[in-house]
Parts: sequence; structure tokens; C-alpha cells
Amino acid sequence: MSSTNKLSYLALALALAALAVAVLRPDQGQQTAPSAKQETAYERVMRTGVLRCGYGTWEPGVYKDPASGQMAGLFVELMSATGKLNNLNIEWTAEIDWGQIPQALLSGKIDAFCAGMAGDAARGKQLAYTNPLSYWRFDVLVRADDTRFPEGNSISAAQLNNSQFSTAFTEGDVLETIAKNELPAVKGIPLPPLGTPADNLMNVVTGKTDFVIFPRVMFQGYDKQNPNKLRYLSIDPPLKVYGNVIATDFNDLRLQQLLNAGINELVNSAKYVEIMRGYNQQYPDAFQAIKAAQ
Repeated sequence: MSSTNKLSYLALALALAALAVAVLRPDQGQQTAPSAKQETAYERVMRTGVLRCGYGTWEPGVYKDPASGQMAGLFVELMSATGKLNNLNIEWTAEIDWGQIPQALLSGKIDAFCAGMAGDAARGKQLAYTNPLSYWRFDVLVRADDTRFPEGNSISAAQLNNSQFSTAFTEGDVLETIAKNELPAVKGIPLPPLGTPADNLMNVVTGKTDFVIFPRVMFQGYDKQNPNKLRYLSIDPPLKVYGNVIATDFNDLRLQQLLNAGINELVNSAKYVEIMRGYNQQYPDAFQAIKAAQ
């Protein structure tokens, strides 16, 4: 066989081999079309002019007024005022379980969680917090007739940190964070999904748990309707004080910055003072307002 024929035969063999590979692997040489880039919450808000807020119901923070059917409460008013400064409409889109806030943001179900929440470090691993709109303290509540906790006497967190006691919380919520960090010996009892603050209080009233760690403002609303069922336990020094923040997805810092711009402007305004004054008259010592820059 001549050298020319040999080269032709070799070229033909290589061509057939390449064809066989292409048949066996039809995707070879083809490029996968890039998937469409998912729109971020910031981009959606800028496109629509609407901030879709998730919330957890708690009075007087965020709740549906039974008379009007409209959303009402401190954070409804604060977010409405912030939205005006940001030139955004606020839509209260969905009630979200307190333990499922990161998932609701990541999935795009909501753009932000706007009900006011404690900016604790544990959830900060998954959420981006805005600057606080106020501060609130968390107290310990016991049954009014529970003689294990004498009235008028202060106790320390160390004394309360006892395995004979139990407390309930929503998994993933700040109450779990406080219980596990401040009172690790206390038996923790998780609430069912979509458990509400009222469930926590009723567990103490009915004796299912011994105490609950609770924001003072939430107890004040409950106590007006159910007097003499529960009382504060004096803890010296106080257990916790948190900033009331709005949460956005951890990866969407542009939306966090957009809201911070509105919040910073709001808390240095007469409108903020007016809103906070009205709620502090109804709920004394419940909210600590952000001090305006001098």
C-alpha cells in the first residue's frame, strides 16, 4: 500500500471514530443554553414599586383590624412611612412562621419580613437586618399564683437556669436563642408550626410550662384582655434588650441598603416621634424609640 493510500486510510479511520463518539455522545460539542438569571428582590421592588412584606401576627405590632379588615399596628405605620420615603407601596403579602423567615425570603415568596423582629446573632447567619426602628426588652412571665417565684423579689438568670423549669418557643425564633444561650439548663419545648405568641402565654397559664421569655409589649396587650393571669418576674440584671429590625435575604444587600436609607430618614423625623408617642402612651415602657441625631 502506498504512503498516500495509508494516509487516506488513516484519515478515514479517524473520521469514523469521531463519528462514532458523536453518535454515542450526542451532547458532545453542544453548549448548554445559560439559564435565565433569577430576578432579585431588589430588582423586583425597583421594577414594580411595591415591597411585598411578610409578617407574623402580634398585637400591637402587626395584626388585622377585625372592624376594618385592614392591617394595623406599629410596624404597619412605620413601614408605611418608610415606604413613602423610599417611594414604594407596602403590600402585606403573607403571614410567615417565625421559624421559616429565611426560607420565605430565599424562595421569593416575600421581599422582606416587615413585622419587626429581634436582630439576634443566630438568625443573622441567614438574614440581613436593617437598622433598628426601635428597641424592646424581653421579660420573664410566670403564673400570677405561682408561689415558687415570690413577688417583690428579684432573682438572677443563674437562679432561673434550673432543669426543673420548662419554657416553650418556636424553633428558629429568638425565644429559642435566648433560652438556649441564657438558660441552657431549662427544658425547651418547641411549639408546633405557626405557633403564636398567644400559645406561649397559654402554655404558662395552663401549667404546661413554668415561664415564658416574652417582649413586654406583647404581654401588655394580652394582660388588657386577660388580667391577673400572669405577672412579670423581676430579673436582675434584665435578660435581654434587642433592636426591632426588618429582615431581607442575606444575599440581597441592595434591598437592605434601600430600606436603611428610608429608616434612617424616618427615625430622624417628626413623623417617627408622633408614631412612637402614640404607642408608648398605650404601652408604657414597651418600646424604646431611636434617639434622633442632635
